[in-house]
Amino acid sequence: MRPYLLGAVAILTITACDDPARPSEPTSTVTPAVVASAAASRLHPRSLGTLGGTYSQGLGINERSEVAGFADLPSGDLRGFVWRSGAGMQSIGTLGGANSAAMGLNDRSEIVGESEIRLGSDVSRAFIWSENGGMRGLGTLGGRHSFASAVNNRREVVGGSDLRDGTTQAFLWVAGHGMRGLGTLGGPNSFAADINDDGVVVGRSDLADGSFHAFRWTAGPGMEDLGTLGGSISEAVGVSQTGEITGIAQLVRGTAFLWTRGRGMRSLGTLGGFSIGASINTHRRVVGWSSNAADAILPFLWTPGAGIEALPTLGGDFGQAHSLNEFGDIVGESTRPNRALRATLWKPTAGALATIGGDDQAETAVGVVNRQPAACAAARKIKDRSRPTLVELKSCMQR
Repeated sequence: MRPYLLGAVAILTITACDDPARPSEPTSTVTPAVVASAAASRLHPRSLGTLGGTYSQGLGINERSEVAGFADLPSGDLRGFVWRSGAGMQSIGTLGGANSAAMGLNDRSEIVGESEIRLGSDVSRAFIWSENGGMRGLGTLGGRHSFASAVNNRREVVGGSDLRDGTTQAFLWVAGHGMRGLGTLGGPNSFAADINDDGVVVGRSDLADGSFHAFRWTAGPGMEDLGTLGGSISEAVGVSQTGEITGIAQLVRGTAFLWTRGRGMRSLGTLGGFSIGASINTHRRVVGWSSNAADAILPFLWTPGAGIEALPTLGGDFGQAHSLNEFGDIVGESTRPNRALRATLWKPTAGALATIGGDDQAETAVGVVNRQPAACAAARKIKDRSRPTLVELKSCMQR
């Protein structure tokens, strides 16, 4: 599961045998300082390779440490992929079009995302993919486009779909029942970013006044406004199996937040600029990305004991963490010293920096990309709050 993308008290190392007891909640809404800890030194970044092109990004990880994401081919087209230890990165194909992207996966190795449906057309559909069943389109809510963000272990899929009037609405897709719209908070648009096994859906919705807020949706009450940190906008990106939520909310600049029932929303701080929480697990560890005082965008890990800290990259000056599992494995992407962008796995095991998954050992001029392509996609999400289409994403990454 997630995703978009997504610890015990005072634990400075991350292992599969951490005490699963619930940590105490942060006691203040004051932005915490960046605190150094041993966690970053125990999380070694590993490149997951490419599909023969110039870049790759990892967006989702499950409890088997399988990774879903997208990469470009030598032709420049985008392909969703699944990465497995020992097998490396494998394309999952398309629905008939040129481009696809995998956004999330569950513990049954079912992958969801978005794919174009015809060559020469940018019409896209949300899909679900499995090893034996291949890729299946999930339809729309009446419009031309849809995308899937996340899937839970009950095979419930969430995302966003165009309506006939051109607006976008969050959806929930259930096998045998199809796609249903989840409504909005009074404005024209909404989309869902994540879902847990209890069917709690989170995302973002427009309000009637033109702002947008994070929401929490459940089958009984429906869509609930989670509010903000005092600004006019917020967005929920990840939800844990215990219902805790992370995302981004406006202060002076956007900041990652943690939302819990009864305590509401509070800031997790930044590395010096903005931050966005992308994924949260039941140990209340949060990952995402943050800019620092120099406006470099770096992946981070937040824990109750250590606060927010930058994760190491593959040697470059850019990175984002999108998802983590219950064992503390984290996936995202980061740059090499030559700024080549690679899907990256941070795994809490001792040892030297390793490259796995069949990555190229020697970068060439063809394999070198500027960090601006990844930054431009991030900038769209953070500043404009609009979701790039596959065509826009492809164009952005190739600049």
